[in-house]
Amino acid sequence: MKILVLIDAWYPFIGGAQIQIENLERILEKKSKVKYYLLHSPRANIIIRFLWSLWVIPQAWWLNRKEKFDLIHAHAYWSGVPGKILSLILKIPIVFTVHGSNLLDLKVRSLRAFLENIVLTRIKYDQVISVSSNYLQYRNVNKNITVISNGVEVENFDKVKVKKEKPFKILFVGRNDPVKGINYLRKAMKKVRKEFPHVRLIIITGGIKHEDLIREYKASHVFVLPSLSEGQPLTLLEAWAAKLPVIVTRVGENPKMVQNGINGYLVKPKDSSGLSKAILRVLKDKNRDILGQKGYNLVKEKYSWQKCAQKTHEIYKQLVKI
Repeated sequence: MKILVLIDAWYPFIGGAQIQIENLERILEKKSKVKYYLLHSPRANIIIRFLWSLWVIPQAWWLNRKEKFDLIHAHAYWSGVPGKILSLILKIPIVFTVHGSNLLDLKVRSLRAFLENIVLTRIKYDQVISVSSNYLQYRNVNKNITVISNGVEVENFDKVKVKKEKPFKILFVGRNDPVKGINYLRKAMKKVRKEFPHVRLIIITGGIKHEDLIREYKASHVFVLPSLSEGQPLTLLEAWAAKLPVIVTRVGENPKMVQNGINGYLVKPKDSSGLSKAILRVLKDKNRDILGQKGYNLVKEKYSWQKCAQKTHEIYKQLVKI
């Protein structure tokens, strides 16, 4: 089965979509008769993305003359447009994966938000996959929508042994983007340091090897994700794989994964005061490791890239009769 994979942003831009594609390719090409052919924009710049969405149509058409693709798998956002056009030209099915709906969630009114709404909810695809059930709330011409969670390889975290040392470390991992709410975290830290002046805030926005990132997770004491909007954050799964207590906002899939006071804490988005209170609560909790252990148990049981790949492969097989 030959799959044409389209995405409008690639490394050095790093997000859940890029990591998911890598893991799907790694697992499906090894365990199933699936071959990925990846076409992506050379840069994440919005103008470059738009130009790429035009150029990739003849590029994919020419490549198809040799490879004869069975299916197109486009990953949000903008790749859904050339993906749909190619689906009609090549007469093959298209799967579209939604990795989040930030502008819809935030109710932004702009040309970009208007176009995003069209791509996510007004174009008819053969199958839509969403990493978050939050996406299901929006009116949509697509009724064939399946929620498939992201994953994490817990074994990779278990291999890394790091001793936690003082001072207390609070970790944020994510893009340097306003939607990630880093400014609210910085405001919250001013209040936290009034009681715990030596606590450290570590912010990682990229440029780090995966094994080094795992070490940072395991050397930290709590993970905080103050996002204004999310799909299903990979960093939450990674933090749990490192057995960290987590503090996240009530956005995206977070409320369905985090049980308040059981495996982490939920706070309102844009609430630096609530965020500081949650951080202080974890700092003062001598049993905080129990939160991280319960999160670890959850991801080990339910969230793996193997499960994600298996469910995605089932969709491929339903659409491609070979």
